Amino acid sequence: MSSIAVFDSGFGGLTVLKQLQRVMPEEKYIFYGDSANAPYGDKTADELLALTSGVCRRILEQDRVKCFVIACNTTTSEAMGRLQQMFPEQRFVGIEPAVRWAVRENPGKNILVLGTTATIRGRRLQNQLRELEGRAEISLYAATGIVPYVEGQQADHEQFVSYLQEAMAPYREKTDCIVLGCTHFPFVRRELQACFDKEILFYDAAVHVAEETKALLEAEGLREEIAGSEGSVLFMNSDPDKIEKEKELLKTYE
Repeated sequence: MSSIAVFDSGFGGLTVLKQLQRVMPEEKYIFYGDSANAPYGDKTADELLALTSGVCRRILEQDRVKCFVIACNTTTSEAMGRLQQMFPEQRFVGIEPAVRWAVRENPGKNILVLGTTATIRGRRLQNQLRELEGRAEISLYAATGIVPYVEGQQADHEQFVSYLQEAMAPYREKTDCIVLGCTHFPFVRRELQACFDKEILFYDAAVHVAEETKALLEAEGLREEIAGSEGSVLFMNSDPDKIEKEKELLKTYE
């Protein structure tokens, strides 16, 4: 039984893994968080390729892989094409901010897209914006303080909340919904909601990634559906001290 491999710059990809487990609970998974090199949002495309190709090789040393799920918007935008060229025998599923989903459900409204600097500037998102021009009022914000907080590099909660409150202040009155354009961001959904005086809709692309992965594996006859079986997760991290934290976060994330 081969594995579905999920990787990210750190803990953020756990939000994608959770969605995959919800739609395919009997599969076997590998989760690799590259916490030692987080965040990816400030890396160049060449740096990202070097890091993520190394991650893929380390995963392949552990087990056979039926599909790589890139649980990182930045990597999907800047490195996925070259990863596919480097590993032509492997299947890859990427993730990109759920802007189309948000626009479809909120035409003409004010949509705030949060992401890393690289994702906000990236080709995939910019292409989406050109495609959706005129269909909604879309604002972009590079929320650079969220990933370090989720990764534990900045642990002061009050300071983090103050950062978010200040960052969201210009958008407080007009925002109808928020696109979570980084897989780390769902971990702070509650703190983001607290920045606004009204209920905010949040859009997380992990839902679609899980369905896309399931459809791909079914189309290629690679789904594992053994009656009564339960899947498993092999946790890996470039910082081995973070593995226990990965396990803890996956259990507590809803």
